Parts: sequence; C-alpha cells; structure tokens
Amino acid sequence: MILRFATIALLLGTALPAYANDSVYTQCGPHDGYILLYKSTAKFDELSKLRCGEKVEILDRTPDYLHVKTSGGKIGWVLESDTSTDTPAESLGDEVAPHPAQPASVSSAPALVLTNQSILDMHHAHANSDAIISKIRFSACAFNTSDYALHELKVAGVSDKVVLAMLEVQKTAASPVDTHGVKVIVPGGTPVEVSLAREVYADEIHQGAIVDMRVVRDVVVNGSTIIARGASAHARVIGVKKPGTLGKPGEVAWFMQDASAVTGDAVPMVFASKQPDMIPTGKFQGYAYLMSTYGKNGTAIETRDRIYIAVVTTDTVVHVPPSVASHSAAAAPAAPATNANAANLLEQ
Repeated sequence: MILRFATIALLLGTALPAYANDSVYTQCGPHDGYILLYKSTAKFDELSKLRCGEKVEILDRTPDYLHVKTSGGKIGWVLESDTSTDTPAESLGDEVAPHPAQPASVSSAPALVLTNQSILDMHHAHANSDAIISKIRFSACAFNTSDYALHELKVAGVSDKVVLAMLEVQKTAASPVDTHGVKVIVPGGTPVEVSLAREVYADEIHQGAIVDMRVVRDVVVNGSTIIARGASAHARVIGVKKPGTLGKPGEVAWFMQDASAVTGDAVPMVFASKQPDMIPTGKFQGYAYLMSTYGKNGTAIETRDRIYIAVVTTDTVVHVPPSVASHSAAAAPAAPATNANAANLLEQ
C-alpha cells in the first residue's frame, strides 16, 4: 500500500459552518505535555503547540475539530477531544507570563516555567527583546535549544539577543550531577524497539486515541539504562476512516509519541521511516506514520508479534538516580549504547 498525503486529508475530513463564539481550555492527557494546533483539517499540518490548560476562543466547529484563536492571535484547528469547558485548577488564563514576582510568603501560586512556546507567545504579543530577556533572567526556564528548535524561533522572528539569552540560561542551569541524580543526554535519533501492548479493537478507534505500546529492549546510554525493557510507550491515532459499505475496510493512521524512562519522564519519539519485515510507512512533514486497515467489528490494529522501530525525536535530558546509574554502569557490558539490529536497520 502506498501511503500519501491524500489519505490523511481524507481521514481528517472537511469543515462545517460556524457554530458559536465561545471559549474552551486545552486539556492534556496523562501522557501529553502539549496540544497540537493544526493549520487546517484538510491535512495533518502542525501550526503550533498549545500549553496544557491554555484558553482559546472558538471560531468554528466540525464533527471532530474546533477552529480556535489563541490569546496570542494564532488561528488554527484543535481536536475537540483535546479541549474542555472546565477552567483548569492552575490555569494562567490569558497571561503569557505572571505579574512581577512577589515573595513566596505572599503568594502560593505555582511558578511559571518558561519554555520555547512561552518565548513565542511573548514575541507574538509584541513584547520587546529586552522585556523578554528580563523575564528569562528572573524565571525558571526549561528551553529546548536543539538546532531544530532554535531554527523555529528564528523563522518566527525571535531576535538573536533573545536566543542568546536562552542559550546562556540553559548553559548556566546545566550540570553533570545534581541533587536529582546523574544527568544523561539521550541523543536524538537513538533507536528504540517497541511493540503493541495489546490489540486495538474497532470500537476503540477515534482521532486522538492513545495506542498502548511497550519497549522490547533496554535502551542504554553511557552505561545507564534509560528506558527499560517492558516500559510503557504510546502512539497516537491521527486519522480514522470508518469501514464502508459492501465490506470496504476502514483505515487508521497512527504516529509514535513517547516512551517512559526509568525516571518516569516521557521521552518523545517518532517512528523510523524504515521498519522491520517491510512494514509500510508513510511520511508527513518529515514524520513517519503507520496505516492499518480493519473491518466493522474486528481488530483495528493487530499485534501480529511485530516489533517496530522508533527513534528519539531530539536530544533529551534524563536525570537518573545515582543508585540506578551506578548499578547500570557496573552491570553493563562493553557494548554499543543502542541495539545493534535497530541501528543497522536505520543505516540501510
């Protein structure tokens, strides 16, 4: 089966007339750190990432999607299942940053951690570079400073001064060892072997559904087991076409999402474009996806004892407890950090 953009366009459907001007809040699942904002429902084309609990204004509706406007002025589409009318308990409302800091004894509000999206929000809100830099210097920060992430900031128009401030604060915060444990960087592109945890049935399939998976083999980096065999992993359904008449099968498209590190952190990953046993893949915006066909009352995604190859999306920092790190280092043989079979497959 040859997989093309047209398949995703067909699965995601088309828009219906406007419904109401109202507001909702983005709602992250237990394994999500953000919600995707799409450019359209015609094809899977990411516009931005929205913070969990972010308030957005509804401009239009389709059966599965909401056409929304963010507080920063971005207009796009989100899955309705990723939103809620309930106000988050710790929502920051429409603010992109808190008011000037007060002593801890005065306020018990949680501190805002600045991310790349925070910088983009302030930039789109027309905050000047000096104001953004001041906020960086006096806030907790967790920036993604990979080449790809910095390129996204530059394309958006964020100034060199701001980018340098982000790099400097990340450099200052970096430390090989801290109170949380040994800092290990899992390189982007590290292969991870995964399989389905169970079969997924037709009545469970819908856009946005999580597909439970498990890690097949330990992932070892610098002598430390970062992702253990048997660890939970997750894929996400991005498009569904229901079975048709006369026995025409339905189709489901799904992306790899993450796997759980030994620390409990979610390590982001995607499917490798080349899979074992000639498992076909498609590509959208550079990311590989898989396609399964199914009947009305059958199994939508079958296990078939298949092993899939995922790769870590970008350099990811994991703080491994010293006891775990030292035990792994003592037990680990002098061998490559990643599984040889998976690595060889990626090189083909």
